[in-house]
Amino acid sequence: MIALPFLSPLMWRRACALAVAAACGAAQAGPTVHCEVRYASQTWQVTAQPTSDPLSVPSVTLNKRFAFKAVARGAGERIDQVSLYAYDLEAEGAPALIHQQRLSPPFASGTQVPALTGWQHVYSSVLGRELVYGCALRQGQAAALEAGPAPVSVPVPEPLSPAAA
Repeated sequence: MIALPFLSPLMWRRACALAVAAACGAAQAGPTVHCEVRYASQTWQVTAQPTSDPLSVPSVTLNKRFAFKAVARGAGERIDQVSLYAYDLEAEGAPALIHQQRLSPPFASGTQVPALTGWQHVYSSVLGRELVYGCALRQGQAAALEAGPAPVSVPVPEPLSPAAA
């Protein structure tokens, strides 16, 4: 039987989050497009990896009012084009495409958001709601480290009872 040191629930969460972040970082060796999307005092992190099938990339719904989609066309270690889309989900005939941006190489340098796009402001025709986004192109492990670990839900182990110790 292996004796493990007692870790507090907070320490278990941190250890698991670091393990997940390290595993995700190892899997993402190629370039990624990292976007921060802001609406109604909330921020979403959207990441796009190179794909040859842009139609299979899902959009992210933002409070049932907007949807945002980031597509990185390419393969492996190469991104040939970045396409960014914003949809109004409350407009007549929704979803209505209200913003589209296409970027081709050479891409703007810098890994901090919004190095690739600058801050883009998009407005809904319904009450003039505002969506703001910015994106950056990141390489390999730096993408996982700069974005920070994603929120992870990890079950917390029960503390040992005095009788079991």
